[in-house]
Amino acid sequence: MKRSILLIGFLFVVGIFALSNTAQPQSPTPTILELTPGEVKWMPSPALPPGAQVAVVYGNPLKAGLYVLLVKFPPNWKNPPHSHPIEQIATVLSGTVYSGLGESYDPKKLKMFPAGSVYTEPLNTPHFTETREEGAILQATGIGPLGTQYVNPADDPRKK
Repeated sequence: MKRSILLIGFLFVVGIFALSNTAQPQSPTPTILELTPGEVKWMPSPALPPGAQVAVVYGNPLKAGLYVLLVKFPPNWKNPPHSHPIEQIATVLSGTVYSGLGESYDPKKLKMFPAGSVYTEPLNTPHFTETREEGAILQATGIGPLGTQYVNPADDPRKK
């Protein structure tokens, strides 16, 4: 009887060990990202009002998966109320971004986010953004695909 219990216990432990070794996912080849400021490739974005530029740093924001973008806003720039079908996390790298939530542009709702600030742009939540005299650069991170829907279709720069 003792031998049977010991044998069952041994087989149980061996089975757990075998499962734990086979159930572990294979680690993918690591992606190495090394990018200096001079290597950033800035380009206009058709989804943003004129003057703003973006640089894709990691991934592809138009496809499923993690992406990181740099977004450069010129001085005295405004982006009307819009939303995204995903949540984004924004980190202000330089300058100051003013952002507010709502379906209509309301300067009273703007919150100041100086360099070093982090904020989210919640899923399907209309928000608006502006810069003032200094402009700004921020990093936007999310899980794509990214899309932009303007509250007022006439504000959509892709339709102009």
